[in-house]
Amino acid sequence: MEKQKGVILNIGPVHPATHGVLKLIADLEGDTIDNIKVEIGFLHRGKEKMAEMRYFSNYYPIVDKLDYVSALQMEILFASVVEKAAGIEIPPRAVYIRTIMAEIQRIMSHLVFVGSFGMDVGNYTGFIWAFREREELMTVVEAISGGRLAPMYICNGGTFYDLPENFSYMLSPVLDRIEKKVKNEYATLFQKNNVFIMRSKSVGIIDKQLVKQLGITGPNMRAAGIERDIRRIDPYLAYEEMEFEVPTEEDGDAYSRFLIRIREIIESIKIIRQAMKKLPAGSYKKPVPWLLKIPAKYTLVRHEVSKGEMAMHMVTDGGMMPYRLKIRSPTFFSLKALEKVLVGSRIADIVAVIASIDPVMGEVDR
Repeated sequence: MEKQKGVILNIGPVHPATHGVLKLIADLEGDTIDNIKVEIGFLHRGKEKMAEMRYFSNYYPIVDKLDYVSALQMEILFASVVEKAAGIEIPPRAVYIRTIMAEIQRIMSHLVFVGSFGMDVGNYTGFIWAFREREELMTVVEAISGGRLAPMYICNGGTFYDLPENFSYMLSPVLDRIEKKVKNEYATLFQKNNVFIMRSKSVGIIDKQLVKQLGITGPNMRAAGIERDIRRIDPYLAYEEMEFEVPTEEDGDAYSRFLIRIREIIESIKIIRQAMKKLPAGSYKKPVPWLLKIPAKYTLVRHEVSKGEMAMHMVTDGGMMPYRLKIRSPTFFSLKALEKVLVGSRIADIVAVIASIDPVMGEVDR
């Protein structure tokens, strides 16, 4: 940090508005931020190192805890890198099931964002509403996998279980309700709420230049006007066969980051409906040995998860465990922007800006 100019204020790490384990050290002049430093590492559990001591089939409980509100996307990413390294091609039905589950998880993650962001700027009703909708999807995921926050549904070769016979009957009404509430109730509660707009519009601006400088991806990047989505530019799973838009905004502020996620919920619903209509018959899993041996090679897979571009680079040496695993965390890069965009802001804006980038520290302190 630069030379101290005023009062030093420690914000976090043990505070729910800083996601429990994020710490900011702010140098204040009055209630204005002259300088600020981001400190991470309070949740470090060595997830990358733990991969070296786990069979390829036994690492899934660990990846669930990376982005713990997007566990299914973490499972799908790890399964994809293992299958690519081992030369395993999963059945078409499994491809579509994974696509559906990835988008269900994206909606659930964005609902956590909407609720948390609303509460952090004083809109407690938004928190209750968003978690109400998320709970309906949690019930669907539980019926499919038996799990909720950490489903453990994806495995090498496909999925542990097929979709229930009443899956469409169970999911379709939930999607209809969420779409209606997001388009109508949420628009009134947030976008016509003067207090919410004042707390988020023109606050915490992350422009295109900063996005490129820091390597920011995902909704935080698209809120600055950059239309980039791995599902579109480098399609995986069944995304090449899906029609959907990549929402962008131009202002790059906290309000734009909110709008992006609201619009992405609607696009995810579109993708799920298409995948459900095209869902192939057949097997949901290819028989794969529990103890896999993968030849020595370097394998990289990247996916568009709810927080942005996430990648896993796995090195294998012919054994039954990864030799090395390196994870690219989208939130890690977004957090660095706080040191730029919060300078000159007021103390009251700190929590709003943190919430607007949607940090999940499990994939940062990995």
